[in-house]
Amino acid sequence: MGTLKQANPSPLTLQNIGLWPQNQDHQKDDSRQDPPLLAYTTGYSQQLQGRTSYFGSSHWMAILQGIPELRDVFQTEPSLISEEEEPTNEAENDEPDLLLGCSEKTSREDILNAIPSKSFVDTLMTVCFINTDNEAMIVHPQTFRNEYDRFWEDPTSASTMWIGLLFALMCLAVQYQQFSPDEERRLQIAESEPGDLVRLYRQKTIQCLILGKYFQGPRYTVETLLLYLFIETLREEDTKISYGPWVVWGVLVRIAFRAGYHRDGSHFPAMSCFEAERRRRVWAILVGWDMYLSIQFGLPRMINHSLCDTADPRNLFEEDLDENIIDLPPPRSGSAKTVSQFHVAKNQLLFIFGAINDLTMSVNLSPYAEVLRLDNILTSTYEMILPVWQPPSRPHDLSAPSQLPATTSVRYTFLSFIYHRAQIVLHSNYMSVGRNHGQYAHSRKVCIEAALVILRHQWTLYLETRVGGRLCRHGWKFLSLLVQDFLFATAILCADLGEEISLANTVSTNGAPISITGGERSNDTGMRDRMFHALSSSYIVWLQSNDSESSREVKIVVTALRHLLGKAQEIGLGLAIANAPEPSNSLWNADTRMDGSGNTPPEQRRPGYGLEVDKPRSVDVYFGLVHFPI
Repeated sequence: MGTLKQANPSPLTLQNIGLWPQNQDHQKDDSRQDPPLLAYTTGYSQQLQGRTSYFGSSHWMAILQGIPELRDVFQTEPSLISEEEEPTNEAENDEPDLLLGCSEKTSREDILNAIPSKSFVDTLMTVCFINTDNEAMIVHPQTFRNEYDRFWEDPTSASTMWIGLLFALMCLAVQYQQFSPDEERRLQIAESEPGDLVRLYRQKTIQCLILGKYFQGPRYTVETLLLYLFIETLREEDTKISYGPWVVWGVLVRIAFRAGYHRDGSHFPAMSCFEAERRRRVWAILVGWDMYLSIQFGLPRMINHSLCDTADPRNLFEEDLDENIIDLPPPRSGSAKTVSQFHVAKNQLLFIFGAINDLTMSVNLSPYAEVLRLDNILTSTYEMILPVWQPPSRPHDLSAPSQLPATTSVRYTFLSFIYHRAQIVLHSNYMSVGRNHGQYAHSRKVCIEAALVILRHQWTLYLETRVGGRLCRHGWKFLSLLVQDFLFATAILCADLGEEISLANTVSTNGAPISITGGERSNDTGMRDRMFHALSSSYIVWLQSNDSESSREVKIVVTALRHLLGKAQEIGLGLAIANAPEPSNSLWNADTRMDGSGNTPPEQRRPGYGLEVDKPRSVDVYFGLVHFPI
């Protein structure tokens, strides 16, 4: 089996990344005393249809609900904040659910009979493995290929759980193809509707999990459950908040702990070095999802990292690993852009983001010095990992086709989004007080600039993921994963614009606008115009999304933007053609095309809100998915 005494570098922990809470004496900083008017944010609780839903303070819904300028709007349009009973689809109702059990008994023979021809399954497997990085981390491609070939030689030899793994991959492949904006890339199935196949393969996945006794954790259980979680995530047809995946996630984490994925394989001599490395890769996905779902739902994480010591996966390509190897090969150089290295880099940022989330969700306000300390760690970590993933500068002729793989900009963009959203969450409690207290102006500026970057990316992605765009094939990844980031950045700028409107409408006794001194006010024309036009472009994107007429969440943000942008125009914002986010020719230019003054160069300007713009057809925009980290 080979020696396993040398594990990979230490896993992420609070201690080794500098996130262990500092002692009180170290935290005190008289020059950074928190203002007495800093309010503790409890989040937002909603009671509807006999259900109580809680959104943490960093959730976009909680932010919008806290904007005074929108309270009357939400009260006059109760459908925006109340959930009517949705009509149920009987076909969906009859489908078995993992947590509820199957509605009908099934046998292993029935499950095997549901598998289509080998040629069709071959096509599905190809589709599945070329669409995301997740599958290659969860299921080692060559090992799976060997198991796959043995299965077709003798289908009865495979375990029920492995068959569930196969059905899950088949289901995901059909889902991936249906999210492709290019009709030519979609599966052409004469005998069956793709939606019917998704329901069938999902049903068989669940039946295999139950028949295979997933709660006992046999081999392939964690992997099959992860893929099932992806299926449930992608089943959402709009931006509706669904807590189903969150509940499934809780079950999955506990089964992974029972199976020992949280302990490094080097502790167990009977475990091969390949199996230990394979489990490290799966654990990296688990850790990333735990932190990501926590951030998206504004709820606490489920993995206690003080109980875990599984090392990071080595920087190796899939072809470097083989189930029969005696010793792991040495890791590739740091410049090798492997799938595992990307997930390690992503998890480094998410781990810090998790600590930031813990800080902002704490029932006790932390001193501002702690905010600045985490800001330091976040930025230094981002700058450390960025050089590996940052695409080279584009040539001067931006019309020239790029030879860079699209996945490079995909990965870079995801890292950028994690960083900028973490910045906003960390500093958002101080954004409002930063208007009038100069010592907190840094937090205010960080929040606004980070939100502007995210919305510039939204506009760029809006164009580049359309049919014919360079990232057309990858569009579903962006729009599924980043939709909550777009909502969050939109809500943050809405909150600031709401304050700007309130200040403008406040007059002194002599009728003159009140002048508030101190701090870095956002009455700087450039900053206000940039925010206004970023929100205007975001409004266009949300309005043109497929969910604009069906999703309650999109209706909320569209209504909020329409109201606030209209009010902003009344106080003089956005009346002239100004600096809208430019649809740049590359994602990595999306946050760097502003000139030194923060203004868009004249040749890049386009009409702003309220003027005629060339609006793409709604069918060209592919919102409608939820969180799905690549």
